[in-house]
Amino acid sequence: MGKTKRCLLDLLLAALCVGLGLLLPGAFRWVENGEQVLLLLQLPVLLCGLLCGPAYGLSCGLLIPVLPQLFSGAPEGLLSISLLWELAIYGFLAGLLTALLAAAPPVLNVSVSLLGTMLLGRVFCGLLDAFAFVPGYTWSLWVQESFVHCLPGIVLQAASLPLITLALRRCGAASRP
Repeated sequence: MGKTKRCLLDLLLAALCVGLGLLLPGAFRWVENGEQVLLLLQLPVLLCGLLCGPAYGLSCGLLIPVLPQLFSGAPEGLLSISLLWELAIYGFLAGLLTALLAAAPPVLNVSVSLLGTMLLGRVFCGLLDAFAFVPGYTWSLWVQESFVHCLPGIVLQAASLPLITLALRRCGAASRP
């Protein structure tokens, strides 16, 4: 696959992931605290990182929380800097780990990259919350927010993202690793 074609394909997939990140929360408004429980914003960001690499994953993670602010004309103060960092970290780590494990068999590449991203992302975000964003942040609060409350989302990510990623790679719609 030519470099230009690969870049265009990655750009298209990243744009689709950003679009998904903008639409998913609205589609699941009927689920109480759906964004936090199902991790609806993390899904497309992780997918983008796994499919397109660290730069696109990072960009997707930055655009998903910023674009609604730009389109709605909401005051700047409503943008969650913590969420911005969280999504950017997840997108970047997913792409980075996928690239670092490029020599591994596809199933191992995707599974280890995803699980590593999910764990490392939670650690980084917990540290950011503890030291920068949330006064009085505790170990028990981190465990609850990172693993207990969002367990359905963790299961959803672990079950769906490897299947989607491997299927898109197999049919040629995604070109990485």
